[in-house]
Amino acid sequence: MSLIAVWGPPQSGKTTLSIDLAYALSQQGKSVCLISPEPYSELTARMGIRIIHSKSLDQAYSAIGNLQQTVLEVDDLLYVLAVPWDHDAYGEEASADACKELLKQAQTVFDFIIVDCPSKEGEMLAAWSLSMADRVLMLSGGSETASMWYNSFKKAVDAVSGRSMIVCVEVNESYDYLSLCKLIQKNPDAFISHYPNAAKEQQSKKTLYGIKSKIGKAYTESIHGLCEKMEVDA
Repeated sequence: MSLIAVWGPPQSGKTTLSIDLAYALSQQGKSVCLISPEPYSELTARMGIRIIHSKSLDQAYSAIGNLQQTVLEVDDLLYVLAVPWDHDAYGEEASADACKELLKQAQTVFDFIIVDCPSKEGEMLAAWSLSMADRVLMLSGGSETASMWYNSFKKAVDAVSGRSMIVCVEVNESYDYLSLCKLIQKNPDAFISHYPNAAKEQQSKKTLYGIKSKIGKAYTESIHGLCEKMEVDA
């Protein structure tokens, strides 16, 4: 019933946060649909899953009203909807109406829908997700180039500001995120703690959430903090 769009500059941690937030909510007993609208999705590669046409976004667009049959179950209460591995990149894109109806239906089926929105413009489902979202998690980014992205997308960022939470995903342990937030003129609402060697962990695990090491516990607690903050602000 709650639609969450995750958006921000390139390399800001959008996909990792989308996956880990989806696992956190599903392990709290909520049904979650995790959507990746990009072809050749980093999200599905990160999770180690292969999307076939019958369990894909392409199929969902052509079978509106039958969403439960076109999502891929990857864990208890956690489902993925993504572009199939053999998607025709030059094929016809989904219409605005199809994207809107898909999101509306998902809101009637799942407790949470999380959309991993591309940083670039032009993806119709991402645009509608940002428009319809109950909450937009705006990631600060982790380098000076983030300010360039925020300047380029100022109009779109301002349009969702009333529904946004600014999240600093600490992809770089030594980076000064507070100074970056001052530069982009945003006040941070939540911090997701740095996870050293995250890429190595992600080679063997679908999620960083719930790992029992000291670092993993600190990271998991920061995800819990974000969940609590979202609930309070809802």
